[in-house]
Amino acid sequence: MTTIARPLWLVLLLCVLGSPSVRTYAGSNDYVVIVLDDSGSMREIMNRDRRSRIDAAKSSLTQVIEQISPETNVGLLLLNGAKANNHWYIPVGEVNRQDAIKKIKSLQAGGGTPLGDALRIASDELLALRSKKIYGTYRLIVVTDGEATDQALLDQYLPDILSRGIIIDAIGVDMRGNHSLATKVHSYRKADDQASLSNAIQEIMAERNATDQAGGQEDFAMLDGLGDLDVAEVLKALAKPNNDKVTGIGFRQGSSEGSNGNVANMPKMIPPPWVPNSPAGSVTTSPTPRQQSILSQIFGTLCTCCVPLIVIMFFISAFMTSSKNNRNRRR
Repeated sequence: MTTIARPLWLVLLLCVLGSPSVRTYAGSNDYVVIVLDDSGSMREIMNRDRRSRIDAAKSSLTQVIEQISPETNVGLLLLNGAKANNHWYIPVGEVNRQDAIKKIKSLQAGGGTPLGDALRIASDELLALRSKKIYGTYRLIVVTDGEATDQALLDQYLPDILSRGIIIDAIGVDMRGNHSLATKVHSYRKADDQASLSNAIQEIMAERNATDQAGGQEDFAMLDGLGDLDVAEVLKALAKPNNDKVTGIGFRQGSSEGSNGNVANMPKMIPPPWVPNSPAGSVTTSPTPRQQSILSQIFGTLCTCCVPLIVIMFFISAFMTSSKNNRNRRR
């Protein structure tokens, strides 16, 4: 289908993003899962803060729960604990501060670091929630002090998770160097003591507000970065984002070909993130890394009720463009 003239569809998307009825401020439309490393190494004492890493994490999480909006949907997933509940220590939902803090204070560390499996479980829950309510922000915050003990699974699942528009932020706790996730996820922070860990988590939680309150020239600049993408593809992603369970199928494991480890450099032969359920290896027009990032932001904040309006305007514009082309041919 003919690509819509950029000025028109940019205005359409801006109207949707800027509409007071569509914009949200941190609350019921935020879904955050904190994936906490509760492995045995988290019992070790931090170099800059004479307390264990797990105690620093418990103090930081307690501070965050005390300050967060009670309407924000938060869940806590452990790598080793809460096995009877599929590792969900606190299921995703509105925060009951008293109960959450009580559970956090009783946390214990011990076991390995199965990050790959944990991210799959957390992402599947977020995708299930998004299938019921596309309107919102869906985010994983990974707090860990070491590399995954199931690296093959992490390599398999991570690109698939990122391709769904799930935002992943990682925090390396008391690590000598950066975690390998540092160059693969949306943001990475180091935390060498309890204060920096608490600040890192709170900064990530606050980013949702900053994104929602952006406007004016910033919105135009963001949309302009999409270039000349076919709006038909945008509409497909708006109408039916891929909320299927994470499998990693179609994503090369440990591929170094065409990738430097950055989140934007996806392995080849994978379904493009803006075209749900497209077969591996299908021929599509690939957006730039910046376009991928922008699309993830847009899809995470659009309401399904706006899709019909965009579809109607899309066909009107397509008709006008077709009519104009016919008139030009007659001349």
